[in-house]
Amino acid sequence: MRVLKRALAIVYLAATIVALGTLVCQFWGPYTYRFMLLMRDPMPRIVVTACAGVVAIGVLLSFFRLMFARREPSCVHPAGERNIEVTLAALSSCARVAAERDDRVMVEHVEARVQGPDDSHVRFKVEAIALDDKDVASLATAMQQRIEEACDTARVRFLPSKTTVQTVEVSGE
Repeated sequence: MRVLKRALAIVYLAATIVALGTLVCQFWGPYTYRFMLLMRDPMPRIVVTACAGVVAIGVLLSFFRLMFARREPSCVHPAGERNIEVTLAALSSCARVAAERDDRVMVEHVEARVQGPDDSHVRFKVEAIALDDKDVASLATAMQQRIEEACDTARVRFLPSKTTVQTVEVSGE
């Protein structure tokens, strides 16, 4: 998929260069007359029209991706319960602490993404440096188990919905 995206980006870039270059050279520059003569033939017109069509399709796709993109959720709903929310920052912090328990690993970055149709699952991406070159696979497996245990057994404390503050004056005695 990554190769296909890169190839499409190269095609889009080439089509943009051809379409814009032809447009600019037709109206400005020392070779405007030569481009007008070139555009009398059907083949160059077909190529420029196809390139302009590719650019127009790319602009439309970018516009629709921007307008209809789904916003990345910032919290998880455990067991699909919409009334309970756990933020990704809290889960990332919990995962970082669990991953750093081993002294043979240094954690650089933890990224969390919400998954599932009901936003009930989290996928963690942990970038870590193994300080010990021996058996890196077992270090990764142990880190994964620690993160899963820490996030499964996270405690949730509900705070009161209203907080009252009382101010009392005390004499200077």
